[in-house]
Amino acid sequence: MKIRILSLFFLFCFVGTSIAQPTKKMTNRDNYAWQFGASWLLTDDDGYELNPLSSSQFQSAPYPSRIFVDKYIYNGWSAEGAIGHQKYDPTKLVNDSMGITGSMISTDFALKYSFYKQLGRGVLDPYLGTGLGMTLRTSDRRNTAKAFSPTANFTVGCTFWMSSKLGLQAQGTLKLGLTDLFKSSDYMQYSLGLTYRIEKTDGYKSNFDKSKYKISGHRTRIKVKKPKSES
Repeated sequence: MKIRILSLFFLFCFVGTSIAQPTKKMTNRDNYAWQFGASWLLTDDDGYELNPLSSSQFQSAPYPSRIFVDKYIYNGWSAEGAIGHQKYDPTKLVNDSMGITGSMISTDFALKYSFYKQLGRGVLDPYLGTGLGMTLRTSDRRNTAKAFSPTANFTVGCTFWMSSKLGLQAQGTLKLGLTDLFKSSDYMQYSLGLTYRIEKTDGYKSNFDKSKYKISGHRTRIKVKKPKSES
């Protein structure tokens, strides 16, 4: 069952990225420069049985525990860096064990593609992403996951723009532990938070017309009328 879900996820990311070819070149006034945000995390740290919506296993915190920064590159593509912290709840299942304590720190670097232009640059801004990350779990002998694991990440998300600069961002990320692929180091991570967009200003063409105020370099002779001589 887990392999089927992973295969469908990979297929969706591949197809979505393949068809994400823009019909027209975006101008600088159609994109942004940076995005910054903070979000709440929900983590399902169970690599043995992947159940993407198992809310009873979600590790969470009442405060935002993930921060991220997104840099626009070109034509819908951007690069994102993020860091998150998750404290284990001993009443939740972690892989095949209960009573796990400690915490998890994750860092992620992703290349993202946004479908914002294709949808008319309105409220919805869905995107796909893929990249690499690192996960550090505090030492607990009952936790079968690796204490340190690099991960391959696959993300699906959407930003709901409430204004030209402020948006509500929701996303889900599948993280495959590269030290023990398809085993205990795999996990799902969801986030919900706010993002702030800084608009790009370069490339703006002003209506100021230099030709109206151009000073000619040619010399102009000033003609002075001679007074009429008296008869």
